[in-house]
Amino acid sequence: MKQNRYLPFGCCIVNGVLAINETEAEAVRHIYADYLSGQSYQSIAAKMSAGAVLYKTDSPVWNKHMIKRILENPRYTSEKGFPAVIEPDRYQAVSENIQQKNICRPLSEELNIIRKKLYCFNCGSRYERDGRNPEYESWCCKAEGRTGRRVSDEILLKSVCTTLNTVIAQPELLWQCERRPYEPSLDITKLNNQINRELEKAEVDSNYVKLLIFNCAAEKYASCGDCDGAYLTEQLRERFQNQLPLTEFDPALFEETVKQVLLEPDGTAHLKLINNQIIDTNTTERSTPILYQ
Repeated sequence: MKQNRYLPFGCCIVNGVLAINETEAEAVRHIYADYLSGQSYQSIAAKMSAGAVLYKTDSPVWNKHMIKRILENPRYTSEKGFPAVIEPDRYQAVSENIQQKNICRPLSEELNIIRKKLYCFNCGSRYERDGRNPEYESWCCKAEGRTGRRVSDEILLKSVCTTLNTVIAQPELLWQCERRPYEPSLDITKLNNQINRELEKAEVDSNYVKLLIFNCAAEKYASCGDCDGAYLTEQLRERFQNQLPLTEFDPALFEETVKQVLLEPDGTAHLKLINNQIIDTNTTERSTPILYQ
């Protein structure tokens, strides 16, 4: 029968009075000692699962959530009339340790700038930083979690700088645009013909003609997208040609040239630039988009 644990583990009722279950209470003390010695919730849970003391009467398995509840329960210090299982100073030491681990290491200004543009190369999800351990921060995909090599703050900054230096050293990697005369698309031609036919009618529906004109203008504007890309590419080439190699992260250069950082689990950074070209340290060839004028 499944046990309904409405009392803290380590406590029981004897003759209608709250009392200590010595077997369970001893296990609680060992859990506190193990945690203060540096063991994780998961390792303590594995150790308890291998022992003879059960948290639930129908299962020998412990998990980290059970350990966490025990370590964070103030009633073990005789709070609210419960018998004392743990000394108050021992409980306080555990609480301070937990609180310290839950304090996220603040992001530097540089990392915060990168974070706003940081995405997973594999799935496109946002990357986030786990900084609860001030000595062991790690960046990981929000959807996939931690996989493979740990990506630290240092690795992330170095990877972004290395890729930027690739473009600084070889600005010719940026797209070269081939210019061709402007040719209206089939949709633009149809709209122009339809506008002319409407204007030739004896009674012109001005509202309908205005709608056609607006639609035609929108199609023409959309066909100029390549021009924007070429303009941005020229801006990028000029910016990188005048840039000295980076010895540290340059926030201004990053903000002006990079749209997204696409990070692989091993820390490799692919930079999607403002002209939508993706650059990494292995980029050696470039495609040639067409610019219509």
